[in-house]
Amino acid sequence: MNIKNITKSIFFILFSVLLFTACETDSDSDTETEEPMVIERYYFTGTLDGEELNIFRNFYDVVGYVDPNYRSMDYGGSQTNDIAVFGEPGTGYCYGRYACGLVFYDFQENPDQLDEAKMYLSKIPVGECTLENELIGINNFLELDSYTYDTYYEQPSVINNVALDFFPGDEENDLVYFSSRFGDNTDADYTITSVLEESDGVFIIEGTFSCKLYKFNDETEYKVLENGEFRIKIRNNLDE
Repeated sequence: MNIKNITKSIFFILFSVLLFTACETDSDSDTETEEPMVIERYYFTGTLDGEELNIFRNFYDVVGYVDPNYRSMDYGGSQTNDIAVFGEPGTGYCYGRYACGLVFYDFQENPDQLDEAKMYLSKIPVGECTLENELIGINNFLELDSYTYDTYYEQPSVINNVALDFFPGDEENDLVYFSSRFGDNTDADYTITSVLEESDGVFIIEGTFSCKLYKFNDETEYKVLENGEFRIKIRNNLDE
C-alpha cells in the first residue's frame, strides 16, 4: 500500500470517529432536553383571598417521569347507601356521594408540603340501590341547572349538594383546614360546564365555582375563593 492510500485510509477512519461522536452527543443532548408532554390534567384553580390557587395533577406521556408537584387522585369518601336520619333506621332509599381530591403525601420527592383540595358531590337521589339506578342518578345530577352548597349546621342536608375542602400546604398542623361546609354559602356559585363519560360509570367533569371556605372549628375565619375552575373525575360506587 502506498503512502497516498494509507493517508486516505487514516482520513476516513478519523472522519468516521468524529461523525459517530457527534451523533452520540446530539442524541444525548436530545434526551437531556426532552420535556414530558402533559396528556391529561385535573385541577382546582382560582383566586383565594387575592392569591393564586393552583392545585393540579398532571399525567405525562413519559412513563416513570417524577413530577415534583405530584398529587394523587383521591376518591375517599365516595359511597352509595341507605342513609339513616337522626339515628332512625333507613327507609331503603339510597343516595350517592362522590369525591375527588388532589392530595400530597409526605414521602414524595418535593420537600415542601403542597396545598390539597377535595370536592364532594353529595346526597344524589338513587332510589333502590342498584347500579342502573345509581348511573341514572349521577346523570340526572350532572344535568341540573343549579346546585346548593352542603352545610354541617343544616340537617338533614339538602339533596344534590356540593362542597369543597381545602388543606393549606403551609400549615404544620394537619387539623387546620377549611371547608365550604363550615359556614354560609347561600350566595356562592357552582356550575358544571362539561361532562365526559370516559367509560361506563366514570365521568370527567369540568366547571366553575366560587364560595367561602371556613376554618375548622372557627367559622369567623374564612377564605374567599373567586373565579374558581375545576376538572375532576368521579366513578360509580355500586357493582353489577
